[in-house]
Amino acid sequence: MRCSGVVWRARRYSMSTDAQDARSASISSPIQEGPAKGMFSSAELCYLSIAEASRLLVSRDLSSVALTTAILQRISETESRVHAYVRIMKESALREARAADERALRGARLGPLDGIPIAVKDLFDTAGVVTAGGTGAYRERVPVDDATAVRRLREAGAVLVGKTNTHELAMGGTTNNLHYGATHNPWRLDRVPGGSSGGSGAALAAGQALGALGTDTGGSIRIPAAFCGVTGHKPTFGLVGRGGVIPLSLTLDHAGPLARSAEDCAIMLSALAGPDENDLDSAAPPNRDYAAAVTESVAGLRLAVVPSLLDSCQAAVIENFERALAVFQDLGIILDECEPLAGLSDDWRGLVGAILRPESASYIEQVLIRRPEAIGEPTRSRLREGLEARAVEYARALEARKRIEQRYELALQRFDGVVVPTSPMVAEPIAEDPSDEPQIPIRFRNTSVFNYTHQPAISVPNGSDTDGLPTGLMIAGAKFNDSLVLRLAHAYQQLTDFHHHRPSL
Repeated sequence: MRCSGVVWRARRYSMSTDAQDARSASISSPIQEGPAKGMFSSAELCYLSIAEASRLLVSRDLSSVALTTAILQRISETESRVHAYVRIMKESALREARAADERALRGARLGPLDGIPIAVKDLFDTAGVVTAGGTGAYRERVPVDDATAVRRLREAGAVLVGKTNTHELAMGGTTNNLHYGATHNPWRLDRVPGGSSGGSGAALAAGQALGALGTDTGGSIRIPAAFCGVTGHKPTFGLVGRGGVIPLSLTLDHAGPLARSAEDCAIMLSALAGPDENDLDSAAPPNRDYAAAVTESVAGLRLAVVPSLLDSCQAAVIENFERALAVFQDLGIILDECEPLAGLSDDWRGLVGAILRPESASYIEQVLIRRPEAIGEPTRSRLREGLEARAVEYARALEARKRIEQRYELALQRFDGVVVPTSPMVAEPIAEDPSDEPQIPIRFRNTSVFNYTHQPAISVPNGSDTDGLPTGLMIAGAKFNDSLVLRLAHAYQQLTDFHHHRPSL
């Protein structure tokens, strides 16, 4: 590990570039607290934050049925262009919304998620509803029980509006799915939304949900958040139970929320976090209210910038990152440099494949043997590589992961968090043939580090390039310090408005 003693000096930029001004001109101002009944257009309802909508539900200035109906109408209007969902749960969603309104009338709301429309990545089991995991092998797979995270959302009163598209078996970063079609980025319909939780990210950006569930093995919550201009939190490993989630890598998989803001992610995490008897890695501490801590001061905290994770970033990514550092300095945060992996071989960059391929192949081995044609290329080839992986190479990869975790935990004895660009790039064009889609390993370079470390990390929108494609800022912290990561992200969003921007669909 190498950390400098020189405080980082962020380059200063004006808070609005010409491209952002042009985009913002067509964007409505954020809705404020306390609006009167009848003051909303349907589109405005669809872009409410969870926190805003919850306050309106409490005051009865809004009903869950009205909100859910607006979301379903928005899906109807935009889904042919975006294709964020693989199935809509319209009838059950309206039933759940009516039940939420009845509770509200009795003064018996279950909490801030009660009556809020939420999308679910099609990797999470939903009782009685097909959960295919993005693969043709599971087209008819209907679970009997809900995944733990889905059950927790139901217990919190959330309205589940549908299942979102994913890269096949979550093994990819574009959500260009051979079986169920490509999901399109709402900011530029010819671009990918990121993956593998691209359907969830696109649904939020398109106003088709107020929150969403995703999974993250190498960046699959945070990259769609960055590419789609929304917020995505990968919790500490083991904090959110993965019971009932189709696995990709039991060593690296995380489940967590995507939403408009860090505050909304904190609200969702408060419901999602907790012990899970169906997840052998469940390690949740006692239940806590993560949203309650987001407003605490961040002045005096120390954040580490990792210079090696700035290499090869696109120009707009670097410019927006340095602008974000200036915001942190305005918040009274101290910035410094640190290289936790200094002296380690660059071999760590390929660990995701070395770990997840044999682990994912072990889960779907029988399908690979008996019905390989049900899995599309290139996913099938990668899984076969996993079946052929040498045990000694897999063991070495696990050892290397632990070494990276140790280095970053040691670094965070001196710092309160790490701040880097979410991805070195913006969303690339959608390939015409998903079977021949080029791999872009650098997409995952920054995010995958924090899957290895098992530490919490959040991506928040921090601007766009000259083509209007969003970029993301990532904040990570020590294990089980999710509340601090969320607080830092919330503080940043109090001084910026990127999370209020929306595409002109």
